[in-house]
Amino acid sequence: MSSRQLMSYMVPEPLEPLNLEEVKFWIRIMEEHALFIKSGLPCECEDLIDDAQAFYQEFESSRVRAERLQNDKKFMELVTDTQALLKEFYTYKRELLHRMLECKLGGYNFPLLLDHMAREAQYFMRLLDKIKNGKVALSGGAKAQENVFWLRIMADHAKFISHLLDPSERNLIQTANSFSQEFDDLYLQGRDFSSMLQGYPEVASFKRFLQDVRAAVLRIRDFKRAAEEMIRDCRLVGLIPALLADHVRREADHFLLILTMMEKGIMKNTTAASLEYCDEPSTLSTIADLDTDSMLGMMKSDREEEEEEEVLPELKEREPKAEEVPVPQEKVSNKVKGFKEKKHSHFESKGKAVEEKLVLEDILIEEEEDISSTSQVIDTKNSDSKYKWSGKWPRQLGKKKD
Repeated sequence: MSSRQLMSYMVPEPLEPLNLEEVKFWIRIMEEHALFIKSGLPCECEDLIDDAQAFYQEFESSRVRAERLQNDKKFMELVTDTQALLKEFYTYKRELLHRMLECKLGGYNFPLLLDHMAREAQYFMRLLDKIKNGKVALSGGAKAQENVFWLRIMADHAKFISHLLDPSERNLIQTANSFSQEFDDLYLQGRDFSSMLQGYPEVASFKRFLQDVRAAVLRIRDFKRAAEEMIRDCRLVGLIPALLADHVRREADHFLLILTMMEKGIMKNTTAASLEYCDEPSTLSTIADLDTDSMLGMMKSDREEEEEEEVLPELKEREPKAEEVPVPQEKVSNKVKGFKEKKHSHFESKGKAVEEKLVLEDILIEEEEDISSTSQVIDTKNSDSKYKWSGKWPRQLGKKKD
């Protein structure tokens, strides 16, 4: 694939804010994708296995590098290098998928799994593009499109779990299939909202839909967590590695984080007029010198004041900072050849990066407090029925929070 060739994206543009923690999350996801692919390839395909191992090592190196970053310049260098590596990895995934569809490749990687991982790689590419370009343009229905992407991811997870369980695990298979159907339905509903809300702000029915999505994601997150515990304790019969169960659980947690940012007003469905300065180079240097409070003040017109007061301090630090940084192009290893990227101005998030795990802990504590006031909370450690989720929803569909 030529570096000058424009990619036709099949996934939505990620919503802001974007920062180092977001990049670190996705680098780890890609690293594990390489490991999963390698484990499912036929042993005679040594060249493909070597490629998967090379990608694993490259993303592992990128993850270690991300942990040691100390300034915006190094962050943007990481973004550029990751873009080159990611394009190679995406092409590799698609090539494996096409070989399987043409019956030219065996192994134990589901074609849908390869497509699933390719979609996530493409989403990560769009995220990196957005970080480099620094342009934020949210049209009506952007939140719906984001939900459509993640709801399909959750539906895929349920299907993979179902098909990797031993046939004797009838109850767990039935539970996984129920989740698959539920998220398929929510995915289709999200597509409908994506179409209906183009050019329009949020409506009450869409806000109710987001509540329904949160309830479903909370339950499947708990299901994945329970499955991981059973695998590690050797109490589940199947082919699911504990790392895969942990992998899909972390993606559910990430989706919950995104939903929370939507509810807190950090992600908006309307065009962010206050961010139009990203197109003006002369303005970039001025904005780069502003502190976090000043940035929030400039964006105040795009948020309701009551929403701004609710925003978690940790999430405020994920607001974008505009900055012009020269980016040197570094080479990817000989085994995984990178593409040369055009240099231009871009932005980086302001302030010290906050570990996404800590943010999630605060969010999930908040969720548990809300859930306990309206419904019975699932006790995954002490309850005798901890693997039975029917009737244990955090909230009935369509029911408002108190």
